[in-house]
Amino acid sequence: MVDNDPDGSAAEFAERLEGLALGPHPLRWLQDPRRKNLSHVRNTAVGAARGTWVAFIDDDEVADKGWLAAYWSVAQNLPYDGWFGPVLPRLERNLTPWLDLETFYTRPRHPSGTPITAADTRTSNAFVRRELLLEQPFDPAFGLLPECAEDYEVFSRLIARGARFGWCDEATVIETIPPERHTLRWLARRSYLSGLMMARVTAAMAPQASLGKKLLLGIARALLGVGLLMAAAPTALRSRTAAAGLVRRAGVQVGQLRALLDRPRS
Repeated sequence: MVDNDPDGSAAEFAERLEGLALGPHPLRWLQDPRRKNLSHVRNTAVGAARGTWVAFIDDDEVADKGWLAAYWSVAQNLPYDGWFGPVLPRLERNLTPWLDLETFYTRPRHPSGTPITAADTRTSNAFVRRELLLEQPFDPAFGLLPECAEDYEVFSRLIARGARFGWCDEATVIETIPPERHTLRWLARRSYLSGLMMARVTAAMAPQASLGKKLLLGIARALLGVGLLMAAAPTALRSRTAAAGLVRRAGVQVGQLRALLDRPRS
């Protein structure tokens, strides 16, 4: 456990857990007072870990009983540097009935063993070789962003350097969706931040010599995407579900456009 509160607010909670039977690997409480920067927190945890693999899960998720066993099984049989699995949504309360989970909250799944790109990587459900993250740690420059881009950035960087990641469909976790997230407003903001994050990571990884051309091409694509979405609006507005899909896609394009326009150009 890494506590990033300078006042050590998790100390009492950690002391209670230390008394529980946690098997051969007891809980350790670590402090990293660099508040709010998830990259520092993750790097501290990876540095303090032992063994070949490190597993990640979010604090609002519950792992399936066979979660780690599923990862361990595939890791012994296929030569990947990391594995990622499904995050299955579960509503805390059905605040907006027409925003169904399958359409708006469920991410794509793949057969186990399928090689994946950075688009399917996230620390909400991951099993990664520890040495990779020691050599190429999470970047603190992305750990403060509201869209939490530090995981997408590090896995994109690792893939660019030759790392191979695979999918383990049996390693499932359940994510609870609170009422405040079951709204069109939250979905629109999340889509905007996702587009912003993807464009910022792509721009950061682009060679400086080709950056200007890539930025201009990205801006043109984002503008074209927004224009096409606006043209499709009359049809989409015939149903709330279709309109929500339009809002989500437009949010991604607007986020990408904002990131590209904000990028300094030399």
